[in-house]
Amino acid sequence: MADEDNRSKNIEEWLQKNIVDFSDPNSDEASSLITELKFLKNTLPAQFRSAFNSQYSALTEWIKTKDIVSTLTESEKIQIYESGIDQKNFLKNLKTRHKYLKNLYLITFLASRSDSPKINNIRSLYFFLCLKMVELTDYDSRIETTLDECRFLTSNIREFLVPFLPDITQFESLRHIQDNLIQAQNNDNYTRWLNNSPDTFESEIKRYGSKLLDKNTLFSSSDARNDINERIAQYLYEYILPIDNYFKNDSGITRVTSTTYQVVSGPSYYDDTTGNTFSDLVNIFESTSNTDAFEAGERQDNEQESFEQVTIDNPSNYYLDLVKAEGQSNSRRKNAMNQVTDVNTAHEDEIKRLVEYIASKLSKLDFLSIGKEYEYEHEYEEGKFKFDISDQSALYLYMLLLTGIHDIYTSEQLKLGSNGYRYQLTFCPARSHIDDDWDKSLCAYKLNKFNKPDKLYVFMPYPLGAMHIEMIESTDDKIRDSIHEEAKEDLRKLNKEFGIRLSINKVKNYLPHYLAQTNIDKALIEVLTNCPVHHLSALPYYNVSQYDLFRCQRDYMDHLIGLLENKYEPNQTKLYMLFELPDETLTDYWDKTIGSALAVNEFRLEEIVVKLRQKVEAATAGLKLSSLNSLVYLHNSFMDYLYVLMSVASGYRPVTEPFGRLSNIDTRTGVYFISDKEMQDDTIGRLIYLPHTVCQQINEYEKFIKSNGILFNKLGSNIGQIYMDILDSRIGLINYLKLDEITNTVIQLKLNKALIKERMSQYISLPLNWHRHFIRSLKNIHIGKYSYNSDFNERPIGYDVISAWMGHSDELGFSFYDPFSGLKQSELREFANTLDELIKGIGFTVIQLER
Repeated sequence: MADEDNRSKNIEEWLQKNIVDFSDPNSDEASSLITELKFLKNTLPAQFRSAFNSQYSALTEWIKTKDIVSTLTESEKIQIYESGIDQKNFLKNLKTRHKYLKNLYLITFLASRSDSPKINNIRSLYFFLCLKMVELTDYDSRIETTLDECRFLTSNIREFLVPFLPDITQFESLRHIQDNLIQAQNNDNYTRWLNNSPDTFESEIKRYGSKLLDKNTLFSSSDARNDINERIAQYLYEYILPIDNYFKNDSGITRVTSTTYQVVSGPSYYDDTTGNTFSDLVNIFESTSNTDAFEAGERQDNEQESFEQVTIDNPSNYYLDLVKAEGQSNSRRKNAMNQVTDVNTAHEDEIKRLVEYIASKLSKLDFLSIGKEYEYEHEYEEGKFKFDISDQSALYLYMLLLTGIHDIYTSEQLKLGSNGYRYQLTFCPARSHIDDDWDKSLCAYKLNKFNKPDKLYVFMPYPLGAMHIEMIESTDDKIRDSIHEEAKEDLRKLNKEFGIRLSINKVKNYLPHYLAQTNIDKALIEVLTNCPVHHLSALPYYNVSQYDLFRCQRDYMDHLIGLLENKYEPNQTKLYMLFELPDETLTDYWDKTIGSALAVNEFRLEEIVVKLRQKVEAATAGLKLSSLNSLVYLHNSFMDYLYVLMSVASGYRPVTEPFGRLSNIDTRTGVYFISDKEMQDDTIGRLIYLPHTVCQQINEYEKFIKSNGILFNKLGSNIGQIYMDILDSRIGLINYLKLDEITNTVIQLKLNKALIKERMSQYISLPLNWHRHFIRSLKNIHIGKYSYNSDFNERPIGYDVISAWMGHSDELGFSFYDPFSGLKQSELREFANTLDELIKGIGFTVIQLER
């Protein structure tokens, strides 16, 4: 009840502010306007009054209680009620007090009555829609625009639009009016206008000029039809939005005119050689809409506007420090290449000395005496386990070496679980949460009983966990700092003894360096080392299995064991225990993944593709060239099929003209020019190779539109011109059509993300960029497609290949196509062959459109 009172109060305050407060108290302006309000209230068709019950009551009550001093006689009020306000003189008087009438949009609306009952019915309905938006709050701009548009109908500004608007008295509900307006947007209104007034059509169009035609479009040109249809559709949209807001029944949202970004500071890195500290300023995309081209948390790298923060250890002269900072930045880029000869990366011989030291140090400790829950049988004696700070230092270095996670020793993510001592990973991109309106059968995993994704872990050898629990319990911040300093001192001693150059950073970075050298996907390495989602462009699209993570750990541990050589014996010795991970069956890897839920289930995808293909084949078999309806149905069905095929085959982002135009594709070589980064000024596009099956299907499509374009041009049907425009790349490759049955003409539907979402949701109810998640997370069983695996007899697809294909940049923001790139065109061709096998495997074939 209180909420209803507040809404009623909103209406009263709005009417007071926009009528009474702007009116001259010494004149009859307010009284005249209130008389017009009574007219609008009584004009509202009876079938809509229940939909505006609260607004109708609030308006009635306000009119009753508003005591306005007026000199108007009853006959003058009746005259205003029946014929409206004398608009010319009324506005003339207003201008004597108000230089600009923009803020008086309600008064100018009320003063502009029409002689047409149809227009006055529309004015009444949309006035009550505005009262509804006043109740909902925060729709000021939309209310002003709506009232202005209704006012324009009473003048020559928009009088041409009246025939295309519905007669609202013929409809039973707002929903029916909404459906009619949406349908009217997609009609061939150009031809309807021409048929209704063939003699005056040209003169009328020229009279309205830029309201209907682009300034560069001639009336006689083929673009005139598209321009006029598009402009009328835009004007009709202004009448759809208030009804949308009515059904949304929520407060208005402030318009955002630019894409939402956030600048975040990346992780800080310490350079052991120079002592300098540096980090990136990363521009990331924030939105999570189901139609966005980019993902939430995805880096938006622009090489012309990339920034690094460098803190010089010993600052001196500003200009000298600037040179040092530039050198530091260049050094970072070299380090990111993971070269074996890089002096900033630990060499295998150096790590060998460290592993030997750790093994020698920790194997001397009596860790068998720790913990009742320890796996190996032993007698537990409390307080028997003895250690000092050098032992804690050795354990710290070992954990750093094993995980590459800088805070591993003190992390609260480390816990003893049912299957071992483990570190819980926090990889949680935006699409790891499954929305209610998604088709859950397509998603990469099912939510657990708590309605949350699974948890994945980095596992530790059992003795390491037992010792860490004992050691960490007796430490505070001061002792932890001492352990870190002790570890640095131990490394200095090793360096001096063996002539090596180890540091804390080199120890921490050895795991990612080793995995990169063994052709493991960079995205997998980032997840394993618990890097933030925005650290790599690929991460928002990535899905990884527990087995893939454990496999990397196992192979890395085998590498460390190999460095011990004859010092390691595979039996139940303490040294063996120190380098033994839990049995892999304990990790429950078979059905557990984390990351993007949009790494679509291939078996379900195949069902959808088969359904799409059968629909096109049935439409082809039933095609009758004498029936434009059957041709439009075939065309749109094939567009759905081609859209999904091109999505999987190219990774094209869902932008306003998806997949570009025919001229962007060379079907002979498979080269495809992609320009889908509409928000990045420095990027003009990229080249990839299309699978052979896709090139064949494009050729079939070209043959179909060419033969039918020529045929229907001869028959005088405008679908022929649409097909020739596609063939000549004047319009996009993907185009949906509609037959206007009244004029028997075919028109292009306005291609936007809302239309594509509507079409695709019939088959795949997921965000429009699901295909990019699907391809980036491809797996051979549980192992990522972009990592080397000895179990599969195939050459791995490199991280740089899939990143270039996705249009991503590296972790420093540089393009994979830059002058320093080692990427080969032959590798992209091989990836196209891999995708060709994939799309055939999920049911795509070349459909013959010509019979």
